[in-house]
Amino acid sequence: MSAGLVEHRGVIRRIQDGRAVVAMDTGGCRSCGHGASCGIGKIAGDRPATLLSLQSSPGLKVGDIVAVTLSERRLNRSALFGYLMPAVGMLVGAWVGQALVGSDGASAVGACLGLCGALFVGRLGFERLPDLSAEPRMTPVAGQPLNSSMLSTESRHDHY
Repeated sequence: MSAGLVEHRGVIRRIQDGRAVVAMDTGGCRSCGHGASCGIGKIAGDRPATLLSLQSSPGLKVGDIVAVTLSERRLNRSALFGYLMPAVGMLVGAWVGQALVGSDGASAVGACLGLCGALFVGRLGFERLPDLSAEPRMTPVAGQPLNSSMLSTESRHDHY
């Protein structure tokens, strides 16, 4: 695993319309060195495998083991934009509602409008600025063992 990348192993379950559905174990990535004490891994530990729908590469086939990687920098930027922007929009909307009308109701309406506006702008930003997108990449891995839970039960978690 390279520095600055979050990596998970998975197996390709199906390929259709240029997208590969990859089953991944939900035990956590262990990329930060916490290993078995990973909080996310403990939360997801008893859940079945997760399915991700990712852009397929030529030459990949059903049953291939792949490494699904995501840049930590892109993940952080995407999360910051996706979580902080709606919160700031809601606060600004509440402030504007309070400043213009001066009532709690106006603050609540302003917060709702600010949140909706920020979500709309955020959606446009993710569509128009590819650097904000946190789309993982797949690379084939030869001869690596897989956790058997990826091959049995699964939950649906498509990434579009």
